Amino acid sequence: MSVINQMLKDLEQRSPESNADSVHSSNNMQVHSSKKTAIITGVLVLILCLISFYIWQLISENNALKAQQLTKNVVGVTSVNKAETIDNSTITIKESNDNENKASKAAIKFSAAKAESEQHEAKGNVQNIVSNKAKNVSSNKSTEKRTQIESLKPLLDSSNSKITPAKKIEAFADEHSHSEGNSSHSHTLTSTVEPKAKANKMSVSRRQLSADELAEQKLVLVEKALAAKQVEKAEKLLEDVVIIRPMDSQTRKKLAALWFGRQAYRDAVNLLSQGIALNGKDSSLREMKARIHLRQGQYSAALNTLKPLADLRDEQYQVMLANTAQQAKQNKVAVNAYKVLIAMKPDIGRWQLGLAVLYDKNSQFALASEAYKKALTKNDLSVSSENFVKQRIQVIGQ
Repeated sequence: MSVINQMLKDLEQRSPESNADSVHSSNNMQVHSSKKTAIITGVLVLILCLISFYIWQLISENNALKAQQLTKNVVGVTSVNKAETIDNSTITIKESNDNENKASKAAIKFSAAKAESEQHEAKGNVQNIVSNKAKNVSSNKSTEKRTQIESLKPLLDSSNSKITPAKKIEAFADEHSHSEGNSSHSHTLTSTVEPKAKANKMSVSRRQLSADELAEQKLVLVEKALAAKQVEKAEKLLEDVVIIRPMDSQTRKKLAALWFGRQAYRDAVNLLSQGIALNGKDSSLREMKARIHLRQGQYSAALNTLKPLADLRDEQYQVMLANTAQQAKQNKVAVNAYKVLIAMKPDIGRWQLGLAVLYDKNSQFALASEAYKKALTKNDLSVSSENFVKQRIQVIGQ
């Protein structure tokens, strides 16, 4: 019995120890499990943060690329709009009233061949334009204005000036344009727009007009202004051309004729004097200036204008010189002019007749009689002139 009791006591002692060992081991396992969980959780959180940062970076880069692309598109659209604006403004200047509001995307090319053909056509119609201008103005103006403009035609006809019209330029100019009403002198830029195969892309190329091209462009606008009876506008455009091309005597004479038509005699004389100073051998400028002086009764001034080219072998110039010299009572100059005419065309009797009359006025009767007789031998005088010559020969012979 005692043995059994002793065994039971031993079991009771061992049972608390085993329980304590089991509790202790259980506690150790719980501690290790919680640490492992914390470590795993920390690693997962770190991985999640890295993934989130990477995603955020991708989103930021994507947004930056989109913003950059949007900026490029805006700049491209702005460039296209500017190109269209430049093209439209230049087309308006070049084509004036005829070619306005053309599509800016169309290819605009101006051919020099077309310009030259228009030049030839305009060259043949200049006198008609001036005549039409005179007729139209005279129908709307007073009788005094009608007389002024009609006096423009004989001045142009008698000076044998062929006004060279302008060929059409790729252009305005300018105008300033040299806008069709302004007289400024800056150069115009011609814009040529060529559509590309790629959508929403356009190339704009520009080149500066040369002085001759700008002048020709303005001369085209002058013809249009005259056709539309815009005389003041035409005068301003011609002034621009004279500044650009001071040696262009045709343009200078045309502007002087317009000023002469509205009785701005001093301005016309000054303009022609400037041209003569640049080219003293241009007889047409001297003839026009002399005619303006004669219109004002300034015979000596007209003669002084013509005398520097007294030896010029030009029939019309010498006839004008002889008549002007007689009006200025400079018979010696007139005699020399008739001698030049006789040397040029000895078979024309009226030159001999003019020389004979001058000798007769100077009481040089022997020379006058000889010249009268030579005039009769040419057989080209009118009946009344022949009768006059015969009478003078008889009177001188007596």
